[in-house]
Amino acid sequence: MPVSRLLVVALAAATALMLSGCAGGAGDAPAVDPVGTWGDPAAPGTPSLELFDDGTATGTDGCNRLVGGWELEDDGEVDFHGFASTLMACPGVDVWFVGAESARISGDRMTVIADGGVILGTLERGGGATPAPGAGTGGTNSSASPDPSASAGAIAGTGYVGTWGEEADRSPYLVISTDGTYTGSDGCNRMTGRWEIDDDGSLEFDDPALTRMACEGVDQSLSRLDSATIEGDALVVRDDHDAVLATLPRTA
Repeated sequence: MPVSRLLVVALAAATALMLSGCAGGAGDAPAVDPVGTWGDPAAPGTPSLELFDDGTATGTDGCNRLVGGWELEDDGEVDFHGFASTLMACPGVDVWFVGAESARISGDRMTVIADGGVILGTLERGGGATPAPGAGTGGTNSSASPDPSASAGAIAGTGYVGTWGEEADRSPYLVISTDGTYTGSDGCNRMTGRWEIDDDGSLEFDDPALTRMACEGVDQSLSRLDSATIEGDALVVRDDHDAVLATLPRTA
C-alpha cells in the first residue's frame, strides 16, 4: 500500500477514535462521592446528613433526627428516599431541610433540592449549612439546644451513653448520645429517636423513627424497643410489655 494511502487511513482512524471519545465523554455525569458527613452534626439547631456506603443515611433537620436511604442516579444526582423522622417541636429552629428529595454535589458542596426542583439550601462536606433565600421557616437558632429537656435527661443518664452492640452488617446496635438522642439499627433498618431517664432509673426510648426495608432472615426485634437497663456491662432492651428484645454488650 502506498505511503500516502497509509497516512490517510491512519489519520482517519485517529480522527474517528478522537470523535468517539468526545461523544462518549460529553454525556457522562461528573464523578461524585456522596459518602461522608455533610454539615456539622455537632452544631445545634442546624441540619446535617451522613451518607453511608450501604445506601442508608442518618442526620438531623436541626430539630428532629432523620433516617432513610439514598441512591446515586446516572446523571450524578443523589436521590433521597424512605426518610422517617422524630416529631419534636423546636420553636425558632429553621428546619429548611424538611422536604429534601434529592441533591447535587459539586466539590465539597451539596445543594439540597425539594420536589419540583426548588433549592432548599446547601451543606458543606464536614462543614456548615446554609438555607437558600426564602427557603427558611423562621431563622436558625444556633445558640440553643433544640430540646433542653432532652439534654437535662442525658446528663442524668450518662451511664447509658455509649455504643451498645457491634456496628456491623445485619447486627443490632444502639448509640446513646449525650444530647438525649439515639441512633442504631435492628440489624436491617436504621433507627433514630430520643431517650430520657425514667423515675426508676431505666432508660425510656421516645419518638422512634426507622427505615422500612425488608431483610429476609434477620431478627428485627430491636425495632420494638421501649426501655432499657444496664446489667453488668450490657444494655438489656425491652418492649412495652417488659419482654427482653436484646442484650447488647458495651463496645464503646
